[in-house]
Amino acid sequence: MATIVKHVSPANLARKSSNRACLGKSGRSLQANANSFTPRTAKILTEIAAVRSGQKSIPARQTATIRRTAVGSVRASAAAGADVEEWSKAARLVRQEQLEGQALDVLQKTIDSFERPAFPCALIAGDVVILHLLHRLGALGDDPKVKIVFIDTFHLFPETYQFLKDCEERFGFKAEVFQAAGLKSKEEYVAKHGSDLFITDIDEYDQICKVEPFSRALTSLNVDAMINGRRRDHGAERAHLEVFEDGAPVKVQPLAYWEFKDCFDYLERHGVPPHPLHADGFPSIGDVQTTLPIRRPSGSSTVESGQGGSRG
Repeated sequence: MATIVKHVSPANLARKSSNRACLGKSGRSLQANANSFTPRTAKILTEIAAVRSGQKSIPARQTATIRRTAVGSVRASAAAGADVEEWSKAARLVRQEQLEGQALDVLQKTIDSFERPAFPCALIAGDVVILHLLHRLGALGDDPKVKIVFIDTFHLFPETYQFLKDCEERFGFKAEVFQAAGLKSKEEYVAKHGSDLFITDIDEYDQICKVEPFSRALTSLNVDAMINGRRRDHGAERAHLEVFEDGAPVKVQPLAYWEFKDCFDYLERHGVPPHPLHADGFPSIGDVQTTLPIRRPSGSSTVESGQGGSRG
């Protein structure tokens, strides 16, 4: 029987090796989590972790069997006296690892394919996930492959300014900060536009403090690929998002298939702190005057939904 040899270019091989290194870390995470399950479930997760880290190769048919076993069936697990919640936890962990691997691949493709990618970052949970993913790929640093854009509206929470500094130190980048044209401080802004423009003319306020600085950032940096944290679970026009959207610039949505909870699960799994205001009930973080906390059920550890200047 003839053997088919698939040619892999050096560039693609290098990219796959880089992704494999990142996925190897995901595999070790999966391995570590395996210790919290029953022996049988732990064995299954260990098998998957070994494959993802490149330590083991499993035939496709056996891999499919392992995946079916990992998610299991409620009927079979109940019959065997298994813990249904544990099986669900295992299935969710496998899903999270798949989402993480896909997001890394999307970002790596963006880095490899575009000359001037940028990430406008508002420091909400999903944005911090993307910052961490970019950091893992070596895309930040003194000579960044992806520039981080931050829009300072002069009306952000004090915690947001401090959290930006914390993220810059943690991930090793310096944000490109854009503000209202010709203004360098809130004092200058108030002197020119007054302190209540967001009350008297919200559209004018948005244009001056958000829309124009954002457009200027993309133009001045000549951005050809704009990374963002939009997800399908935001609903409405985002319900059918794909990870790439053609245009000028191309829009890149590495978290398109994630859910809100996935973002917090990722941060917790990797030991990355989210914006501190999330813990106070703020599902999104925007301007002080338009971002509101929501009441959570007693004992709830994460916010599940809400409203604000931007989406988590």
